Amino acid sequence: MSDWIEQLERLTRLHKDGALTDEEFAVQKARLLEAKDAPAQPAPMPEPPQAPVPSATPAYTAEPVYEPEPAPQKSRVSLFVGLGVVAAGILGAAAWYGSRAVPDDQLVAAGAVASASPSGAELATDAPEPTPTPVALDGSLAFASPSQCQAGDTLEKVYKKLEAGMDLGSGRGLTVALDAFESPLAITAKSGKDKDEVDTASAEIRFPAETTWHGLKLSRVTASRYYPPESDGSDSRTLNFLEPPEKVRKTLARLGFGVPVAPDYAPLENEACGGSMQIEKRDGGSALVCTWGC
Repeated sequence: MSDWIEQLERLTRLHKDGALTDEEFAVQKARLLEAKDAPAQPAPMPEPPQAPVPSATPAYTAEPVYEPEPAPQKSRVSLFVGLGVVAAGILGAAAWYGSRAVPDDQLVAAGAVASASPSGAELATDAPEPTPTPVALDGSLAFASPSQCQAGDTLEKVYKKLEAGMDLGSGRGLTVALDAFESPLAITAKSGKDKDEVDTASAEIRFPAETTWHGLKLSRVTASRYYPPESDGSDSRTLNFLEPPEKVRKTLARLGFGVPVAPDYAPLENEACGGSMQIEKRDGGSALVCTWGC
């Protein structure tokens, strides 16, 4: 079975499972069919070697011809300098006369008013910058069973959309719509094999600044896969925060998770596969990591 047929079947399955909307399915299907029908681009032909260009250098070098330089003309700089000195003297006298025509107390008052008035640049600098409005996702990204890291309806749909991006190998054209945001959030996804033939995939959505979850600064939600050849694989889901692990642990404990900081972990029960839950330290913060493997 050709690759494009397998990809079309995967698209159809994701659409049937509800991971892809009708519009997303139509866009992804059109891209797949367009790529299938695109003719293969022939390899460019190498350019023929260029024949050497004969040198245009003459057989002899002519002797340089020296011509006498013309006698320098009399410069007009001295004339301009003289006129400038006269003009400066006239302007200086006018300024002195004008300053004496205004009483000293009025000059002092005018200077004080000018120094007390801030410039336009200072006014712009002193103006307070607008503060971004915090967006709380406490209810949107809820857990049905925190102790087992079981996502609620909306959060489960987010993870399913991330897994669809991993199945397709790219998040291009896939988005997640949440009521808290005016515009959908774009999905970034990738998949492939490493040097050890391990199938890996990951997908994520990043949240705008000032997004919070139960008082924690939420940065992104991710999903990932790790499937070694001829061995058990694992699937992971995370919530990533900008706070350190200990602060995240205290907040999650209040919400009923009971999750420790790595290397400790809490076991997760599953009908098919077991799993674990822990808080890991990450660059710039920490993450709640839930992993299942068979």
